[in-house]
Amino acid sequence: MRLLLVFTIFVVAKAIAADAAYSSVPHGYIVNKEAGKAYKVVYHAQTWARAKMDCETHGASLAVPKSQQEFHFMQRLVRGMYYPYVTGTRYKLLVWLGISNTEDSNVWMNIDDEDINTTGYNKWASNNVTFSNDPMEPHCAGMDGVNPGLREYWCHLHQPYICQIKVQTFGQPNYNNLNDILEQPVD
Repeated sequence: MRLLLVFTIFVVAKAIAADAAYSSVPHGYIVNKEAGKAYKVVYHAQTWARAKMDCETHGASLAVPKSQQEFHFMQRLVRGMYYPYVTGTRYKLLVWLGISNTEDSNVWMNIDDEDINTTGYNKWASNNVTFSNDPMEPHCAGMDGVNPGLREYWCHLHQPYICQIKVQTFGQPNYNNLNDILEQPVD
């Protein structure tokens, strides 16, 4: 009986700890444990600059995929969007990410001021159209729910976007000491 009580307490404590790890995640955000980030798709379309400001106003930043895993996680979020709820744009399939070439038309930088060719995710969709290399016409990067890669688009157009925040994640539960607990003598 005592063994069952100890086991029950252990399981409940682990569940509470796991819930507490994400209790501070704001409403609407989806946690990516592997990346240590949470993402929120914003359905009200904005220009890239306005989307960046909106995320920052809420303590977040425009999402930046820094690995294939992060890109695929975000792409699943985009694929799961309910497109009739997107407002403020006619082209609802592309969402803004925190990547642009606004400072130098030949260099794609993320919002962390990193060149995406040296850090992070830098794969472009095979059917990506390069609209212009005119330095007076900077572009921003987005993604859609289907194409495996980034997509270039005009920054002044209104698109939905993804905000991201960092979250504390705890790895897989460590049950190595479970046997020690179960093997304790029962009084």
